[in-house]
Amino acid sequence: MAADQGPMLPAGRYFMVLWGISESFGGMTTMSLHRAGAFRQHGGRTAAVLTFESKPSYETLLERLRSQGKIDPAVEVLNIFQYYRSAASDGGAPDGGSVPAPVPADAGTTGVPEVVFDPEGRVFMRTLMRPDGETMALRVYYRQDGTEYFRDESPVDAAGRTLGRYLTLLDRAGRPVRRWRKAGDFYRHWLLELTAAEQTVLVVDSAVAAGVVGPLQAEHLLKLVVVHNSHIAAGGDPFQGKLAGTRKGIFEGSWAWDGLVFLTRRQQADYEQRFGAANNLFTVSNPKARTAALPPFEARHPNRGVMAARLEPQKNLAEAVAIMALVSRRLPDAVLDIYGTGSQREALQEMIDDAGLAGVVRLRGHAPNAAAEFETARFSLLTSRFEGQPLALMESLGRGCPPVAYNIRYGPDDVVENGRNGFLVAAGDQEAAADRVVRLCTDDQLARSLGQAAWVSSGRFSDAAVTAQWARVVEQAWLQAPERLAVPGLDFTLAELSFEADGGFRILGDLTWQPGSGPPAEQYLEANLVIGRRTSGPPEFLSAQVVQRQPGGLRISAGADGGQLGYAVSMDNHELDIFLQVHGRNVLRTFRIGFPGPAPSWRPYATIHGSLSLKHA
Repeated sequence: MAADQGPMLPAGRYFMVLWGISESFGGMTTMSLHRAGAFRQHGGRTAAVLTFESKPSYETLLERLRSQGKIDPAVEVLNIFQYYRSAASDGGAPDGGSVPAPVPADAGTTGVPEVVFDPEGRVFMRTLMRPDGETMALRVYYRQDGTEYFRDESPVDAAGRTLGRYLTLLDRAGRPVRRWRKAGDFYRHWLLELTAAEQTVLVVDSAVAAGVVGPLQAEHLLKLVVVHNSHIAAGGDPFQGKLAGTRKGIFEGSWAWDGLVFLTRRQQADYEQRFGAANNLFTVSNPKARTAALPPFEARHPNRGVMAARLEPQKNLAEAVAIMALVSRRLPDAVLDIYGTGSQREALQEMIDDAGLAGVVRLRGHAPNAAAEFETARFSLLTSRFEGQPLALMESLGRGCPPVAYNIRYGPDDVVENGRNGFLVAAGDQEAAADRVVRLCTDDQLARSLGQAAWVSSGRFSDAAVTAQWARVVEQAWLQAPERLAVPGLDFTLAELSFEADGGFRILGDLTWQPGSGPPAEQYLEANLVIGRRTSGPPEFLSAQVVQRQPGGLRISAGADGGQLGYAVSMDNHELDIFLQVHGRNVLRTFRIGFPGPAPSWRPYATIHGSLSLKHA
């Protein structure tokens, strides 16, 4: 039963999907493991965690995580290779379809096999490499009794040319039970076997795992993918920046998902302002546990601040050092303890030493329960360049420690109410940040008031509150699932481009896809012409006309007159990009329109007297 009253998660099986669980993982994995426990405790549904990495055991890691309270003891972690290592594959007719058996993959290999053992000292996996030392030839996986259960082969012909990849599941007699040519097909087979046609919700946290789950189409599956970080590469401009490479496939194939789940309202709003809206876009905050009661104010060191952050460029910790240099001039006893590890540790320590701040900014390294440090701090800092939703900020609030945060995309302004439960300052404004830190350290009444408000406000990110949000999203997604449109291979081809006398233009083109199951997409899809501002500002959306509808295709006409283009140019943009946006129910896709044919040698222009002339390009 659920631990708290409130909306129950809809009936069905639930899985959190990761690629793997490393020994030292970050916020995404932390949230996935934590969410699985929250679903059981507050949503009334058991949720297991699924992984695909070829790891011999999670036993020691999970014991440590459970002892640290980072994963519910009742949450099961299932790995595809451990699953088939112990599965009963004792025969049955070979089911390789049209996939033939490969030639021996170990031909032409050199050297001693690389061997991986399980915690009991038994062989888990052997790998043979090609002579180049980089290309895998054969990887064999073994059961506990020493028999082979899986082969991953990349054979070559007599001339050394690759013959592709073969993945084979074997019974205990060594006979093939199933064979695939792509690893993704093997992984998807496991998911279908695991879910056994029962109503199942897959919550995908890993962008790599999303590449496995996305193409899987089955009526009994509900697929939700969480957008853990900025959808724009390196946290760039939300309107001009490129899509983040790790998540580009998710956004370009968003139709295939029952839900894209953003962590903050602001990120979903930015995404919709650039790309448009669809009915499979949702916002659900990460959960973050808070203390059962507000920690006593008297236990807080009046001049101590805390950060919990990876020592990586994204976290922009040089800014924190600079802020503390300013604070130290006004408040010599102020200190900032930074908990975390990363590639910039040496560079940061050198920066701290060079600035004479060795006793002011202290790199504390990894701490198993760094969040508890917020309970004795007077302030916290967040100076990241970009985030999806900064968990450290939520940990600070949940322990009554008011944050001073750069107002970056995304997260701070979703949880911090400036001057009420913390402070927001413009990114890079070191003077403003230092001033807020000094105020929190020297004004007991202010620090006490903001700390109490911080703890109270963190209640909306409790496990129970966030699980209730998930319950509403899952319920809505199931309701929409039968009407979800399927448009594999969606593409746009420009047929005609013409320029108008007033300086505008018109296009005619064809939108095509491969008709599949579900409602006929041609009845529901619509389109917009999108004028993208190259320099600054959000794009303009102009309605396009669908002039013909047929199964698997639409003919689309659209254009912009000179006045509409002039408005876009008047906003300091002297170059414009032209896109076609397609939308309808769960479908949302934007295409860059290509120029038809080769670039013209002559381009029209108006003379000073308004006459038509041509200029050589």
